[in-house]
Amino acid sequence: MEDAPLIRESLNGQAYARLCRDLKAGRFAPGEKLKLRDLAAEMGISPTPVREALARLISEQALEQVGHHSVRVPVMDEQRFAEVRELRLVLEGRAAAHAAAHATTADVRRLEALHELMASQREEGDAAAELLAAERFHMELYALARMPVLQRMVEGLWLQCGPLMRALTTHALAQPRRQHPHHQVLRGLRKSDSELARKGVEEEIERTSAPILAYLRERGGAAEAPVRRRAGAPA
Repeated sequence: MEDAPLIRESLNGQAYARLCRDLKAGRFAPGEKLKLRDLAAEMGISPTPVREALARLISEQALEQVGHHSVRVPVMDEQRFAEVRELRLVLEGRAAAHAAAHATTADVRRLEALHELMASQREEGDAAAELLAAERFHMELYALARMPVLQRMVEGLWLQCGPLMRALTTHALAQPRRQHPHHQVLRGLRKSDSELARKGVEEEIERTSAPILAYLRERGGAAEAPVRRRAGAPA
């Protein structure tokens, strides 16, 4: 029985990490309501740790309480997106620059593999898996900066804008034929060129802004998505 609090804390952490991953990878749409028992069933755990994970995400403004029993993904308007975008340019650019100063050959190879996985999933038309691989690429890149406070700030921004990433599957990118900015980031890491890595990240944020803005304007910042039922999550 002495281990029960540790087990509960472990389940809380697992539920929180799973929901963070799904939010950052765009699994949930803006305005989408999340069903506690459905999420718990998907994770194979009791509702209690999921409830506590949801409460933590509400306190972090990644989710919002609607009434007494409903939780939903916030609906972002253009003004808030502009603020998040500006912060991402500064903070993610800084994280990539610091990552270039620390990345090893093994680190670069791991990120190359993630980018290749992302590209193959795009070819296969698996948008959910592609977004998940993209999230992993960026989070692992920023971890290389060895700046945990900065990384936590970046992750908070991704929790807010992650649900908007599904716009990339329905709206065309600006200049879609250009080489993916990840290649520029990887060149920066190989050369320990902080400026090159920073510019690659900034270019990606800039490129993805147009489809996200188009998505927001179509929605008008007001529509709600249907309640989520037992849908499968990316593995």
